[in-house]
Amino acid sequence: MLLLLAMKLLCFLLLVSGFAYADNYEVNVTRDDSNLYRVTGQDTLIVTRFCYEYVYYADAYLRMNGRTGDIAFLDGSGSCDVEGVYGGSRLDEGAYSVMVSRESNNWYEVAGIESYVQTSLCLELALMDDATLQMNSYGTGILYFSNGDDCKVEKVYGLLDL
Repeated sequence: MLLLLAMKLLCFLLLVSGFAYADNYEVNVTRDDSNLYRVTGQDTLIVTRFCYEYVYYADAYLRMNGRTGDIAFLDGSGSCDVEGVYGGSRLDEGAYSVMVSRESNNWYEVAGIESYVQTSLCLELALMDDATLQMNSYGTGILYFSNGDDCKVEKVYGLLDL
């Protein structure tokens, strides 16, 4: 199911982006958080490494080689390494035992399944912590940490293979 959703999102990205080469994409992005850029008008996130570019609705070239690559901002502000591109995905309803690490405000990486969880007002400082991800039929849920704390899950994002 996740693969089908990823393929549909990739086809949409290719049709809308107007790419120059097979692995280059023209995108418009806004910085959501540290090392996290959201593609304008799409449910797509670009996760970078050590990227300090504060851009809002900026045009950029996303150059991918499989799952990694780089993003170059057309306003001349620079370029950054890309760890991966993630698209909104939907997990089946149920409880999942996971290990999570806090990446930035309200963003947790889920180890082993190449996914990120977007939370709401979550302050838990997790570093490979055991947790339970309880998903409902609406695609949202609750992330229960082993210390008893919990956070509301807004969305789950899965890695795309561009």
